[in-house]
Amino acid sequence: MKKVVVAACAMSVISIPAFSQSSVTLYGLVDTSLSYTNNVNGGAAFQETSGKTSGSRFGLRGSEDLGGGMRAIFTLENGFTGTNGLAGQGNRLFGRQAFVGLSSDSIGTFTFGRQYSPISDELCNYFAACFFSPAMHIGDNDNMNQTIRINNSVKFQSNNYAGFTFNGLYGFSNQAAGPSSQGFGNNRAWSVAGNYTRNAFSAGVGYLEFNHPNATSNTSGAVGGASPSSGDEYSSNFFYGIDGGVARQRIGAAGASYQYGKATADLGFTRVWLDYNDGAARKLNNYTATLRYQLTAPLTLLADYTFTSGSATGLPGTGGADLKPKWHQVTLSADYFLSKRTDLYVAMEYQQAAGDASTLVGGKYERIAQIKSVGSSSSTDKQLSATVGIRHRF
Repeated sequence: MKKVVVAACAMSVISIPAFSQSSVTLYGLVDTSLSYTNNVNGGAAFQETSGKTSGSRFGLRGSEDLGGGMRAIFTLENGFTGTNGLAGQGNRLFGRQAFVGLSSDSIGTFTFGRQYSPISDELCNYFAACFFSPAMHIGDNDNMNQTIRINNSVKFQSNNYAGFTFNGLYGFSNQAAGPSSQGFGNNRAWSVAGNYTRNAFSAGVGYLEFNHPNATSNTSGAVGGASPSSGDEYSSNFFYGIDGGVARQRIGAAGASYQYGKATADLGFTRVWLDYNDGAARKLNNYTATLRYQLTAPLTLLADYTFTSGSATGLPGTGGADLKPKWHQVTLSADYFLSKRTDLYVAMEYQQAAGDASTLVGGKYERIAQIKSVGSSSSTDKQLSATVGIRHRF
């Protein structure tokens, strides 16, 4: 009798993997470089930098087979600074991503947690700023470098249907409606996007909206806080340096790509609307053109041009003037893979401010350039930066 019981227990243990197979993968990336910038607040800067092309990270990614084409999935991803080991994304443990969900072979994937927006998922490949940080648009105003992740979010990503994919997300404010005039919408977000791919051609469109993203009355909402000084991700200071409290930020995006042999050409457009609580309004249009060419198996060249034009009304200290800022930015790079996981790169960025492009400095507006990946403004309307670095994936 004892032998029968033991045999039955052994069979039950052995049968578990057949019913529920699971896997967990540790992965990551370390990117460190040396940079030269000709003008940072009036002086040249030689720096060791981290995440110049890709943010350094490590993470855990897991999947459990639930049967019937259904899987439980999760991702926990930490961002850090490779030059000093400090955590990124507002000192969060898993600041890049933290979500759990269910994936179906017949429907798509539902996930819950801290996640990228659908625009990032569906349109990333059309914008060099998304996969190559030096090409970020002025101030990362359209979030194409994925500076902002969305907390408290539920997201659905469809499977591929004859080349079409669809994506939708809602980020909860986690605040009760209550007597507040903002209530349930105080620091919430929502987004939709879609993409179509056929052979060498692909195209996509998307929309993202934040409501009161830097609300001091709710720092635990979809964006996660108001104060840039606290290391948070969201700051309304990227355009003219004014922080009057953002009532609503909207981002529309469209892009297309075509691959011909070793060359890939990308075109992208984003429109950003900013409405402030103080009555000011700011709008930005970003036009981008990118060419990627695989010169040899290990060597890829990239050239990107972005023209940003905008308008601003109601700025304090301007006497109600309507301003028309413009920025031109060129990014060039060469990326050489020593192996499948390790590459060396060189990159150059040049930006010129034009028109009414200006930032508030010392109580007055000055026309200055500010390459986002450099992190600090020039004292003139031009800024140039060059970088050489190494990136390793594991």
